[in-house]
Amino acid sequence: MVVSFTADRRSGRHLGLKKAMGAGALLLLAPSFAAAQGLGVVPPSGNAEMYEARIDKEGERNRVLNEMEVGARSFWQGDIDRSRVMLDDAILRIESVYNNNAAAQKARSLWYSESVKPFKGEPYERVMVYYYRGLLYLRAGDYENARAAFRQGQMQDAFAEEEQFQCDFAIMLFLEAWASHLNHDYALRDETLERLAKLRSGFPGIGKDDDTLIIAETGSAPRKLGDGAAHAYFVYKRGKGFTESSAVLMGAGGEAPFYPMEDVYWQANTRGARQIDKILNGKVEFVNTSNAVGSTLLKGADIALTVSSVAQSNTILHDSSVGRIAGDVGVGMGAVGGVIALIAANAKPTADTRTWSSLPDGIHILTLNSKKAAGAKLVAQFRNPDGTPAGVEKELALEPSGKNGKMALVRSR
Repeated sequence: MVVSFTADRRSGRHLGLKKAMGAGALLLLAPSFAAAQGLGVVPPSGNAEMYEARIDKEGERNRVLNEMEVGARSFWQGDIDRSRVMLDDAILRIESVYNNNAAAQKARSLWYSESVKPFKGEPYERVMVYYYRGLLYLRAGDYENARAAFRQGQMQDAFAEEEQFQCDFAIMLFLEAWASHLNHDYALRDETLERLAKLRSGFPGIGKDDDTLIIAETGSAPRKLGDGAAHAYFVYKRGKGFTESSAVLMGAGGEAPFYPMEDVYWQANTRGARQIDKILNGKVEFVNTSNAVGSTLLKGADIALTVSSVAQSNTILHDSSVGRIAGDVGVGMGAVGGVIALIAANAKPTADTRTWSSLPDGIHILTLNSKKAAGAKLVAQFRNPDGTPAGVEKELALEPSGKNGKMALVRSR
């Protein structure tokens, strides 16, 4: 699956992201479909229209869930106006509960059974709303709103159940840095890259002349399954029906591995890098092992990717020097207050297994200088864990990402 867009000038806004937008029109995106190139293909479990029809039928209980589904599926179908509207409304409703202000803290509770609460998403799902919304801004060349969306997504990673945890969603840090890079805010870029390095030490950085970002999504969404007596708690399982776990860009006389920036399943199944055993009555029970348990996707990164050596030999990879950087990985937010005893007394046991089904399993990135790839046929080849081809290849077309960059998006399924 590849997505293609063309730019369209319209007025627009993002809720609470950029205070001063100015009076001028904001560049947003309109769809460009090209069936002959395989564009506009949606995930196999249904198209955006199917989920949009459920919004009125299922009401407020599933409104945000259905808006997530429509937003992501419209994104991959190329219907960017609909994607933007759905994601913006989902963000409004999410931030009414999950935000760092008194009103949201008051609304955040577990007084009702999990199965009847209006859906707002698990932390990783809420983050992914900002991920897709930020990508829309990035494609439009609105780098400041893109950066703000990626930052707010990181805040959502910290809100979980009745507690707050350290943010470790690496893809959002990387995209924040990339937005700053394209906006020529190099000091902000380097500060963010310093924080990212503490999560992804093998990432070679953003080359000083890089202007092109390619994102490859692999696999299918994490699964949330009820378990125990009367399904009183739920557990996470990795998505199924796929074998691919990595991607390689072929073209310009060589191969360049994508860096495995995010394991979405790992994000679903952890809180602050601690692995979840189960979630019961809205309370997390962690696996009784070391916090060093690693992501399946990321454990193989140092073995499968010799990025630094490839960067020296491959003609389309960037210069990975990023300069001196400074920062701190922590997200400066205090603990959320709560009456935990009352919450425990009032929460009912039925586990909420609703989940965003169109998300990927992994997110992989590659940056390069577009001049080095000029005229080349670029193909993303998806590969199995052992490095063999998974039987899926997608040709890429680099398109503008505002006036300072280019971008391509590809999905294995």
